[in-house]
Formats: sequence, structure tokens, C-alpha cells
Amino acid sequence: RFEPMRYNDFKDLKISALGFGTMRLPMTEDGSIDYDCASLMAEQAIQGGITYFDTAYRYHEGESENFCGSVLSQYPRSSYMLADKLPTWLCKTREDAEKIFAEQLAKCRVDYFDFYLLHNVDEETWPNIEKLGLVDFVREKKEAGKAVHVGLSVHCEPKLLDTVLSKHGDVLEFVQIQINYFDWEYKNAKALHQTARRYGKPVIVMEPVRGGMLANIPSPEVRSILDDASKKDGQPGASYASIALRYAEQLDGVLCTLSGMSSPEQMAENIATFSGPVLGANQLAAIPEAGSRLRSDIIIPCTGCNYCYECPSGIKIPDLFSWYNEAAAKGFHWVWGSLSAEYEKLGPDGKDCIGCGNCQAHCPQKINIIDRLQEILKKKEELKEAGE
Repeated sequence: RFEPMRYNDFKDLKISALGFGTMRLPMTEDGSIDYDCASLMAEQAIQGGITYFDTAYRYHEGESENFCGSVLSQYPRSSYMLADKLPTWLCKTREDAEKIFAEQLAKCRVDYFDFYLLHNVDEETWPNIEKLGLVDFVREKKEAGKAVHVGLSVHCEPKLLDTVLSKHGDVLEFVQIQINYFDWEYKNAKALHQTARRYGKPVIVMEPVRGGMLANIPSPEVRSILDDASKKDGQPGASYASIALRYAEQLDGVLCTLSGMSSPEQMAENIATFSGPVLGANQLAAIPEAGSRLRSDIIIPCTGCNYCYECPSGIKIPDLFSWYNEAAAKGFHWVWGSLSAEYEKLGPDGKDCIGCGNCQAHCPQKINIIDRLQEILKKKEELKEAGE
């Protein structure tokens, strides 16, 4: 049995602090959703007090919505809140949006969505969203009672989020952001969070353990830092996943922290995390150090200055380093495709390096570029063999 789940208030709702993200459901050997296992997890979620379920049109190649419809329809509609998202990049006309929305309602077997988001708003998708008037589209669904609350999920720079909220903040009620203690300073999670809060928008957190990397921390030193802090707070043995999840939970304005769970064991652990103690003072104090140490352990400190541009082999060194850093930060697992295929698009690489040293002579960060290119090439070959 669990202690009571923690909840947060939003309008007239009480939202569970932990949300069930259905992007990484357990799968069978043929790559389809393992309905037996995933249904058990949904039952665990309901019994454990989770009220927020999150899906999207393209999750599990379109099958996640069908799963949610099949399983959640067994429970009273008032016992859960369902969030779905409009795949803005697939909309060429307003009619496309209407068709997709109707399809989503049918697949999820509901008459309305509790939360509905413009999916993946970034600098590339935003012009089309504006052109088609998709903010007005979700507003109309809200006025019709088909989407009770509307918001957006972002993978953009803070400047764009500021632009969107300054123009459409009267319609868009909340923001979903990738937030975790690794990205807080590495990416723009902190600035995006601050922007959302400046406009008074509550936040739904996605990727709190960064695709699992913060659950299986690759740095022994970082593990030691967090272990010591947990002992001091009277939480010996606290899992790294629980620390990452609770870090996101305690940030200002966070309504719900989504976790893409893949097993009943993960579900049980995460429910216990959000039904147990919050982070202690020592854990909170240690997290910035852990994040900084982890970033320095796995990331090549390239600033993208491009002083190394005069490579006689035409190697785009900053691009390769950027690929490696992002891949490493995701634990060398790519959710939406092949890491090795992405690498190969970058052109000449370590196998083309002639070892002239011209790049290293001009690098302000004093990176041993020749060795790092070979290290990256080796990692790419490993990923290709593994099918990543």
C-alpha cells in the first residue's frame, strides 16, 4: 500500500503530482504495445492515485491513443484526466486539424479532452501554426467543451515562448517543458520555466529523467554525490530516478511531472516516490553540483565558435561534437529514429581526419579534437551495430 499521492490545484481540479506518460509503454517482441502489461500498469496508476494520463497522436506509431481508449474506458470518466496533443507539423490546412482531432477523440473513446496541447511548438513549426490559426482552433475546441483546458508543449528558445505567450496568453493556459537537473543549465530549461512563470502559466514537466539517463547515471562521482546527500537527509538508498523526479516536482508552478514508464516495477517505484518524502535540504543542495559534474563528465566542452573551420578534410567539427553531446545526454538512445543515421548526415568524420592538428591549434577550449573525433567515430560504429 502507498501513502496518499500528492496533488496540485489547477482551476477547479486536483492533479496528481505524477502523470502517466504513454510514450514508452512496454512492448512485445514484434514492437507492438504489450496490452496485458500496460493495462496492469494503468490499473496500478489508478489505484495509486494518478489522475493525469498523457498521450499523443504519434506515440507508439499512433497506437498509444488506442491503448488509452481501450484501457481508460473501463474506468469512470471522472476518475482520470486525459491529455492529448495536436501534431501541428502534420496540419497543412485547418481541415487537417479538424480531421485529426475527431480521430483522436474516437481513438481515445472520449467526448472531450481534459487537456489539449499544440504539440512540439518550435521555431520551425510556429509559422505554420500562426498561418493556419491553430491557436484559434484549440480555443474553439475549448469553447465547444471538447478541450477543457488548452496549452502547448515546447522545444523552442525562450524568445519564441515569450512571443507566443505575449500574443496568445489569453488562450493558452499552461506550458509543457522538458525540465530536469541536467538540462536546467545545459539547455534552456531554466529560461523556459522562468518565461512560463513570468506569464503566470503553470508547467507540466516532460523528460524529468532525460530519457532514463538520470535514472542510470553514468558518472560514479555523481552517484557518490547524490548518495551522500541522501544519507544525510535520512533517505539512504534513494534511487536516482526518484531524486530527478522530485527535483522537477519542487520547482515553482509545476502542476504535474510526467514519467514515461515501461514496467510495473517503474510504476510502483514512481508512485511511491510521489507518495513519500520530498527532497531533503542536502539533496536539493547537491543537485546543482551533480548536474554540473555530470555535464562535464559526458559533454565535450565545445562552444561552437568554429575556429576549427579550416579543416582540410572538410570535417564539420562543431556539428559532430554537438551530435555527440546530445546523444550522450540522452544516454545514447534516440527515441524517434537512429542515432547512427543522424551522425552519417553530418558528412566527413574521424575516418577522414589526417591528423594535421590545425583544428587543435586554433581551439580556445584546448579540446584534443583529433582523439575526440576517433572516440566519436567508435561510438557511432557501436550504435550502428546495436541498431540505434
